[in-house]
Amino acid sequence: MVFASAFAVVTVQDQSRQFFIALNKAQKGENLLNEDFSRLKLAQAKLSNHRIIQDAASAQNMHLPTVADTKMLKSMQPKK
Repeated sequence: MVFASAFAVVTVQDQSRQFFIALNKAQKGENLLNEDFSRLKLAQAKLSNHRIIQDAASAQNMHLPTVADTKMLKSMQPKK
């Protein structure tokens, strides 16, 4: 009985250690993903700068649409 109990304690401690290692790896992965997300949000904020958009549009010979270029479409609602 003592041997079985000791074996169970060792097994549970080993599983606990394995779970702790897996948790640490997952937390490190989460931190890396959070860093990447922050870096991407910063890049998005930089690219959404109005001046950069205007420069890119003028470089591609794009212009703002006029009223004549704009068309209003009526929404097609399904009949009930």
